[in-house]
Amino acid sequence: MRFRIFYAAIATSLALAGPGEILVVDISRPDALQVLRKVGARQFGRIGDRWLLAAEPQMSEAVAQSGFGFTAVPLRPHCPTYIAFVPNDDVMNRVQKLAMPLFRDGQELIVQMDEKTALEVALAGAELVRLPDEPFPVSPVSEPKVPRVVFPDTFVERLVAGVNPDSIRARMSRLQAFRTRYSPADSCRAAEEFIANWFRAIGLDSVELVSYPVGSDTWRNVVGTIVGRTHPEKILIICGHMDAISEDPWNLAPGMEDNGSGTAVMLEAARVLAGEELDLTVKFIAFTGEEEGLYGSDHYARMMRTRNAEILAVLNFDMVSWPGGAWGVALVSVLPARQLVLLEAAMADLYTTLDHRISHRSFPSDSRSFDNVGYPATSAYEFGPEPYIWYHTTGDTLGNCNMALAAEVAKMAVATIATLAVAPIPPDGFVLRDCGNGTSLVAAWRPNTEPDLLGYKLRWGTESYIYSDSVLLGPVTSFRLSGLVQGRRYYATVVAIDSCGHESGPANQDSASPQVVPAPPAGVSALPFHFGMAVFWQPSREADLAGYNIYRSTLPDSNYQRLNQGLLTDTTYRDSGLLSDTMYYYAVTAVDSLGNESPFSARVRGKPLTFDHGILLVDETRDGTGARGNPSDEQQDRFYHALLEGFRYTDWDVAQEGLPLVGDIGPFSTVVWHGDDYTQQQLYPALSGLDHYLAYGGRLWLMGWKPVWALMNCSGSYPYNFGLGQFPYDRLHLQGASQSPIPDFIGANGESGYPSVAIDSAKTVPSILGRLPYVDALLPRDAWPILTFNSFSGDSFQGRPVGVVWRNGYRIAFLGFPLYYTKENEARQLAVRVLTDLGEPYGVAETAALDALRPALAVRPNPAQNLVYINYTVVRSGRVRLALYNVSGRLVQEPVNRILPAGEHIARLECQGLRPGLYYLRLTYQGQGVTQKIVKAE
Repeated sequence: MRFRIFYAAIATSLALAGPGEILVVDISRPDALQVLRKVGARQFGRIGDRWLLAAEPQMSEAVAQSGFGFTAVPLRPHCPTYIAFVPNDDVMNRVQKLAMPLFRDGQELIVQMDEKTALEVALAGAELVRLPDEPFPVSPVSEPKVPRVVFPDTFVERLVAGVNPDSIRARMSRLQAFRTRYSPADSCRAAEEFIANWFRAIGLDSVELVSYPVGSDTWRNVVGTIVGRTHPEKILIICGHMDAISEDPWNLAPGMEDNGSGTAVMLEAARVLAGEELDLTVKFIAFTGEEEGLYGSDHYARMMRTRNAEILAVLNFDMVSWPGGAWGVALVSVLPARQLVLLEAAMADLYTTLDHRISHRSFPSDSRSFDNVGYPATSAYEFGPEPYIWYHTTGDTLGNCNMALAAEVAKMAVATIATLAVAPIPPDGFVLRDCGNGTSLVAAWRPNTEPDLLGYKLRWGTESYIYSDSVLLGPVTSFRLSGLVQGRRYYATVVAIDSCGHESGPANQDSASPQVVPAPPAGVSALPFHFGMAVFWQPSREADLAGYNIYRSTLPDSNYQRLNQGLLTDTTYRDSGLLSDTMYYYAVTAVDSLGNESPFSARVRGKPLTFDHGILLVDETRDGTGARGNPSDEQQDRFYHALLEGFRYTDWDVAQEGLPLVGDIGPFSTVVWHGDDYTQQQLYPALSGLDHYLAYGGRLWLMGWKPVWALMNCSGSYPYNFGLGQFPYDRLHLQGASQSPIPDFIGANGESGYPSVAIDSAKTVPSILGRLPYVDALLPRDAWPILTFNSFSGDSFQGRPVGVVWRNGYRIAFLGFPLYYTKENEARQLAVRVLTDLGEPYGVAETAALDALRPALAVRPNPAQNLVYINYTVVRSGRVRLALYNVSGRLVQEPVNRILPAGEHIARLECQGLRPGLYYLRLTYQGQGVTQKIVKAE
C-alpha cells in the first residue's frame, strides 16, 4: 500500500546553489493556506501537520516575514527523498539503522536513501512516500457539501443487500491469478484489461484505459463510469489501487490485502450500482503506480483539476480485508473534508456491523493525490492490535483475507455512494434579506431541478453554523422569518428534500440583521472613462428598497454633494465632465419605501482617464537587503530612474502606497510595471484595472521574474496555454508560455531593430555565475517578438521569444525576465526604444522644459452659438491634436490632428449641430495637454 520508490532527485530548483533544501513549515494557523498562496509557495508534500515547501529564491525570507515557524532541511543533490511512516518504536529503530532521518514529526520521518536502501526500509515495516519531482501549487481542500442528516433508506438497504462476499472472493481470486501486479510488469497490463472487461460486462455507461507516462514506459488506470441522470457534471469517485509489490515483485506479488481487497470493494460497488438510475455521475477507478509513488492517482487528479472537473467526493479503499484482531475500519481524511468522513461513519453505523475510528491527516494512499489538488477525499483501511505480517511479501495471499470483513466495507462504500448519488444537490444562490421593518428577514434561493423534489427545510439561528430553528417548506424559493429581534444578526441555510426524504447538503450560509433603516449598499466600485467616472454597486437586499442616492466630493471625508435629482433604480452611475488629475470620491446610500436612508457606503475614489501626465513607474519589487540577487529599494529606484531619464514619469511604490487602482492610473499615458523579486508577485489583483485602462487606449510595459505566473494569479504550472478571457491572450496576444527553470539565461538578443541586453554578473547571486533561472519563454499569438532567449548552454530555449510588443489600438510591451539584472547602459537603450515605440515623448523630463512646452489655449465666444474660434500656441514643431468631447467622454469633433510648425494657430469649431450643454475641448501636444470647458447655448 504505502511503499514508494523514488527514481530521480528532487526538483532541479532545489540544487541551484549547491546542496538543496526544503522548508518544513507549520501550517496550523487558520489563514496558512491563503498566506502561503499569496507569497507564491509551492509544496512537495506533507509530514504530519507541516508542509514541505520548495526552497525557491527568497522563499525562506518570505515565509519568515509572513510569521510562520519553519525548519530548513538540507538535502543531498541527486539523492531520492522520502517521507517514511513508522508504525512503532521497533520499526523506528530498524529504520534509523538503515537511513539517517533528516527531520522527524512524531511517527513520520524525512529521509534520503538509494533504491536498495529504500527497499530494505520498506521491508523493515515503514511505509514510504516519495516526494514528487516538481513542486505543485498550494491548493486548499474544499469542504464537501454532503448530507448532514441520514436515516435508514429502503433504496440504500436494497443495494447494500446486494453485496456478496462470494463475488468479492471471485474478483480477488482472479486478481491473484495474475501472480504479480507490479506496475511495470506485463501481467499488470493484463490485469488492467480484466478490470476493463469486467466493467463492460456489468454494463457501465463507459470504460476507459487512461494512459500516463512513467519514464520511458506507459502505465494505465482503469476508469468505469455511470453517468448521472440529473447532474452528470457532478462526479463521485470510488477507487482502490490494483497494483502490488513484494520482495520479489517481478515474479510474485499476489497483493491480496494490499490492495486486491480495496480493488475488489470498488469492483463490487460497481457491480451492485450498475444499471441503477443515479442523479450524479459515479466513477469507479483502479489506479496503478500507487506502490511506486501514487503515479496513477497523481496523474488522474491533476488531469481532472486541469479540466476544472466538479468532483464532490473521493472514497479510497486500501487494505480492508484483514481484521487484525478487530472488526472494523479506520476512516481518515484531511480536516477540511471531515464531513465526508462523518458521512461514511454514519453509513457504517446504519448499514453494517463495522466498528470504526476517525482521524484527520493526509493519508499515504491515493486519497493524498486528490488532497493535493483540493478535492475532498477519504481513505479506509483495516485496523486492529495485530499487524499484518504478510505486508509487501509474497505471502499476501487470498487465504489470509476475510471476505466477510471486505463485504461489510463494501456495504459501507455502496451506502455512501448511493446516499450521495440520490440525494438532492444543495440549493444554489441562497440569500437572507432585510424586510426593513426591524423584525423580519426574507430567505430566498434558486429552485432545484431534481424531478422528485419535494421541498426544502430552512434552518436559522443566532450563531454561525448553529441553527436553533427550522421549518419544512414545499417547493417554494423564499420564506419570511418574522418575530426577530432588531439589530441582532441571524444566520441561515437551506437544504433540499426529495420525495423519499433524502436531504441535500446545506446551501452556503448567509446572514443578515433586521433593521428599520436600510443597510449601506455593498460592493461599491469605480471605473474611469474619458473625463469621467462610472460608479457601480451591488443591489441592496432590503425587501422594501425604493432606490439609491449617489454623493461626490473631492475630499475623502467631507463636502459630499448628491448628484442625482430623483432616486436611482439602477446600480450604475456615470459622472461626466470631470477635471484632469483630480481625485474624486463617491459614496452611495440606499433608501426604502418610507424614505429611510442608509448611512454612506464604503467610499471609492478615482481619477478620470486623460492620459496627459506621462509615465506611472510602478515599483512592485520587494525591498531587499542590497546583497547580490536581493536589491534594495534604493538600488531599484536608481536603476529605473536612470532608464527613464528624459521621460516624464511619476513614481509609485507598492510597498508604501499599495497597489495602484484603475482610478489612480487614469491620468497617465503609460504604466511601466516591474516586479523583479521572486516571491511576492502582486500583479494579478491589478489586472482588471489594467485591462480597463488598455481598453480606453492606455499603454503598458510589464516585466519581472516569473511574470506569466504572476499574471496567472501565482497558480498552475508551466507550460501555460492561454485562451479567450485570459489577460495574456486578450491583451498581450500570447498563445502560451514556458519557463527555463535552470540558471541558463545570459541575456536577450534584440530583434526587429531592438537592442540586445546581457546579464550583469555583478548583480546576481554568485553561485549562478551570471546566469538567471526562471525566465519565461513566450509563444506569441500575433504579438511582435522583440527579444529572444540567449542561452549559455544553447539548449532548446535558445532563440525563443522573451519580449514582445503589440501596437494595434492600444500598445503593450512585455518581458519575460527581470530587467534589473541586465547591464544598465544596455537596459537604458532598450527602455528608450520601448517607450518611444509605445508613443512616449522623449527629452521632456525637466519641469522647466515641460512648462515651456505647455501649449496655450483660448476659446471665443464661450458660451458658444454656431461658430467658435480657437486660438492656440505651440513652441516647437510637432503633432497637434484638438478634440471635442461631450460629457460622456465620447469624441464629437476633431478639428486638428496633424503636424504643425511652432507659433500661433487658429482653428474653427462648427457648433450648429451640437445639442445645448457642456463640452470639453482638449489640446494635446508633445505629451502635454490642456482642457477647456465649452458651453453650447440654447
